Amino acid sequence: MSASHTPGSSSVNSHNIIETSTLPKPSRYRQFIDDLSINRNAYFLTVVASFGGMFFGWDTGLIGGILTMSSFKDSFGLNDGSSNYANVSGNIVSVLQADSIFLVGSIIQTTSGIETTSLGQLYAGRFIGGFGVGLVSAVVPTYIGENDSKEIRGRCVGTGIMLAYFINFGMNKNVAGNNPLKWRIPFALQMLPGIFLGLGLFFQNESPRWLVEKDQHEKALHALSRIRRRSPTDPLIQREFNEIIADFHGKEKLTLLRQMKLTISNKSSFYAVSLSAILMFWQQWTGTNSINYYSPQIFETVGLKGTSAGLFATGIYGVVKVFITALGLMFATEQVGRKWCLMVGGLGQAFAMFYIGINQAVNPPVDGAPLDGNSNFAIVCVYLFVVFYSFGWGPIPFVLSSECSPNHLRSFSMALAIAVQWLFNFVISKITPFMLSGITYGTFLLFGGCCILMTIYAVICVPETKNVPLERINTLFEGEIIKGACKDTIPRLRRSNMLREMRRDGEDDDLRKGDDNGMSVHVERVDGRV
Repeated sequence: MSASHTPGSSSVNSHNIIETSTLPKPSRYRQFIDDLSINRNAYFLTVVASFGGMFFGWDTGLIGGILTMSSFKDSFGLNDGSSNYANVSGNIVSVLQADSIFLVGSIIQTTSGIETTSLGQLYAGRFIGGFGVGLVSAVVPTYIGENDSKEIRGRCVGTGIMLAYFINFGMNKNVAGNNPLKWRIPFALQMLPGIFLGLGLFFQNESPRWLVEKDQHEKALHALSRIRRRSPTDPLIQREFNEIIADFHGKEKLTLLRQMKLTISNKSSFYAVSLSAILMFWQQWTGTNSINYYSPQIFETVGLKGTSAGLFATGIYGVVKVFITALGLMFATEQVGRKWCLMVGGLGQAFAMFYIGINQAVNPPVDGAPLDGNSNFAIVCVYLFVVFYSFGWGPIPFVLSSECSPNHLRSFSMALAIAVQWLFNFVISKITPFMLSGITYGTFLLFGGCCILMTIYAVICVPETKNVPLERINTLFEGEIIKGACKDTIPRLRRSNMLREMRRDGEDDDLRKGDDNGMSVHVERVDGRV
């Protein structure tokens, strides 16, 4: 809706509001430009915070390619055929999940292997760097979720993974022989997103919801108006601010222990908090981090031989992941809805994993033999997997976790969700090398089966939060939760439709009040949360 009024203006009646339906509908391009202009402070905040997601992605994509480089193996005296190499492959990835100071960890990793073949310094660097990554991965979704504009985060995580893949490929292709610079340079370059994050945060404010929780209302109102680029007296800012205060009323400054007790005090809170953790659990059992960490080796299992070929194929995988995540978050998340993204994504992932596993069982790759049609399609299925993952189970659990967590329980809810994510990230990264060498094609069948189960979970248990205001999402967890979640599968029966109309009616009342009081009002409303 767009309305303007200036006292004394003869062109607009002071008691009339021009409804959107009477105006020509702007083009998608015009809507995109307007949204970018109106929400540019929120987008800038999200971009800065998402550098945390980028170095998570960079660190994730980095190690899998480095493990395949002969220069890395020579630097630490590793042998492909030994059981020690499989163990080191699992450990070197897993210590990342031990979850402090990311830049210090990067420096330690870059300088490891000088005048020694001991892995101790490399493990220490991965541990320290991983601790920093873990802290940021817990804080970034909450910070962005509380400030809104979630569209950019998944894009930045994927960009970090893609950059790491191509840097590995470029180093392997252009640095001659077994020069240790092949793997040292990628380790050094991962410091860049951390530097950008540190510098950018100097120009950002705290989350308005965090400030309200700490009973700092004046600062919270200023932060909210700055993010939304509106005056603190704007009716819509006042409405959103009052909703935040009402949601926190009587629940300010809750300790973590108190949040835990409140979580189990009623069914609604328990369901909302546990939903975030369960979504993160299923996200890891898609098998995505098996591919993120070990994609060069996985491409070998389907017949694509050679370090450079594997790294290049992995780089293309990263490109696909970035663009599909971007398209999915820009269009599908808000147009299709979170629930359908999870359902379609889960079924697509299952198809890709089952085909790879079955093809490897009946048509195992033979050294020196050319790739046949089945093996070529198995390679395509690796890319199909990331298409469907980037559409659904990649970004959506983060979106839903930040949306569904009750404001007063968000610290505990996000801590639990990220702890579950890192725990099973650790488990998957640890067992993948052993599964690939032990049960081989069974690895992909296992992940395919998990994808079917998570799709069923999405149908039965996940509510649709599309277009639901953040402070009203708690209503989706009241009454018959499972029945309501199943109804949300059918677009015309979604509970969000009713909540959206209630929100619009309230906004119209606020606008009329502001107009009657002679206030100058200019509102650009985009479907969804204001």
